[in-house]
Amino acid sequence: MPPQTSLQFFRKRQTVDTLLLERPQSLPAFYQAVEVALKDIEIQLIEVQSSFYGRTRTLEDEIKQWMPALEHTMQFAKISDLICKGNLQSLFDLYDRSIGDPTMEVKFDKLSVQAVMQVIDKVLSYLNTGFASIMETLKSILGFMKKYCLSFVSPEGDVFLETATNYEKQRRDYANAIHINLDDVTQMAVRFEKDGMHIQEMGSIPKQLADKYDCKHVPLLVMFPAACENIKNTCIGIRKWIQADHGYPTFLQYDLQDLEKRRDEFNKTIRELQLTSSHLDHKVKVYKRDIADSEAELKRLSSKEKMIKRQSDALAQELKELEMEVGYREIRREQLKHDEQESSTRQKLDQNMSELENYKAKRLVLYRKYEEMKRKLQFLQLKREKKVQKEAELAEIRKEHKASRKKLRKTELENDRLQTNVLKMREIIRFKTSPEILKKLFYNMPLTSKTAGLTKRKKGAGNLVDKLERASRVAAAHIDVDWPKLYRVLPFYPPRGDENVRMDIDEIGRVFMRDIQETQAKQSLVKWRRMHNRASVDDLKAALLQVRRKDIVEEIDIELAKRANKVKQENLQKAESPTRTVRFPRVLVQPPQTPRSRNSGMMFVH
Repeated sequence: MPPQTSLQFFRKRQTVDTLLLERPQSLPAFYQAVEVALKDIEIQLIEVQSSFYGRTRTLEDEIKQWMPALEHTMQFAKISDLICKGNLQSLFDLYDRSIGDPTMEVKFDKLSVQAVMQVIDKVLSYLNTGFASIMETLKSILGFMKKYCLSFVSPEGDVFLETATNYEKQRRDYANAIHINLDDVTQMAVRFEKDGMHIQEMGSIPKQLADKYDCKHVPLLVMFPAACENIKNTCIGIRKWIQADHGYPTFLQYDLQDLEKRRDEFNKTIRELQLTSSHLDHKVKVYKRDIADSEAELKRLSSKEKMIKRQSDALAQELKELEMEVGYREIRREQLKHDEQESSTRQKLDQNMSELENYKAKRLVLYRKYEEMKRKLQFLQLKREKKVQKEAELAEIRKEHKASRKKLRKTELENDRLQTNVLKMREIIRFKTSPEILKKLFYNMPLTSKTAGLTKRKKGAGNLVDKLERASRVAAAHIDVDWPKLYRVLPFYPPRGDENVRMDIDEIGRVFMRDIQETQAKQSLVKWRRMHNRASVDDLKAALLQVRRKDIVEEIDIELAKRANKVKQENLQKAESPTRTVRFPRVLVQPPQTPRSRNSGMMFVH
């Protein structure tokens, strides 16, 4: 015979039993193996029911057979509801003593008590051992479902991974519901023997049967049908789990397409915000330059303005005096006109008229000079008002610029988070569609390679660099126009001279002239970290305090404290859950109509 090849492994059909010894060929092959096992379980369940009722008998026949004996015995024991085996224990003890002593006189029907003991033993025996093979197979299937039908995210995942987180929640709900249905099969027997089993604690189907056959006071008679219903619900739950797991990658593909579209929209928005922020930053620089020019001009003209004011005041006083002289001459002229007949008076009038004309001509000259002085002062006042107006406009533009930068940073962070989730979703899709992952799950191997983990750790370069990177980001976001001051006081090793530092600042300002202040500050801190081989968070804090920016130091402390708390919580979660967590969809479990205990079973929606 030719030597066997590994291809034969993929040609044979796998079963649930072989999954203990070999990895699943693929998820569809795993689904098929589970479906075959579930069909076998349904056949076994039919055989167990036939064994319990008989080949030709039904539940109605079973209830009609045992109900008279049960009611007679309950009437003798003076109990209305048979919810616990202990309710009839004294009667059973009396029956045992009567069997050992034939002469003992009894007042109860021995045949009825014997029939009650027989039906109780029968039901409890089937609940404890009759479903053992079926339950063992179902628990084995449940273990495989937990191992291979994964979501690869946590239930508290990002909102962008809502499908994956819902799938994980549904996966957990399915597992919990299946556990409850399986545990109820044996717990019903335990509760009937010890604490008591009420009809309200069973599922909807057993309660309907109890109503139909009028045996709500004897829940014992519907405990076996309740156990069968739990087995059926378990099979339904596993099938729905498989159905959800099968559609999980498809829904993720749709979500991935939506996320990529949103990422493109984010990139477009970021570009627009960058242009807006750059434009506003340019306007801020223009306004600052204009205001500085106005201040320099006003400072240069301040002495001239004082001189003009003095000259203007002197001219005003001189004009006032001239007005008085003109007024006096006009009054005198009127008087002289009244006495004009005398020759001496006529000479005085001519002299007065000549002086009046001279004063008026002089007044006109002075008035023109005075108006010129007033225009110069008004021009200087207009420049001052224009400077104040530009300062107000600059404040508004700075406010708008700050809001624009804040929105840009928020959008960039949201875009980074979106990109991270896009990569995460691609990874999940790869995990759900790659047979290689099933091999790793079978052998409990890490899902990601060691080199990928090393690369990731190397990229972080340790906690020190990671902290310094976050501190630098906070400083760049808040330092604004003070970044050159900060760069001048930062320590360097090996030392850099003042001239080199000045050249660094000029180079950053020239290369990133059209960028916002935050970008220039980032570049300066990047250059500092590259030139200073002993850079640390403490050095950055000390420099910030030196330029009187304690507010930024406080922001850095807050940011680092947030990160430290997050790492601490992650470590605690890892310590509490040493195994890798995975996820599943929303559970399809029908809520009970009445309050129920944990052992009352859960009904899956058909």
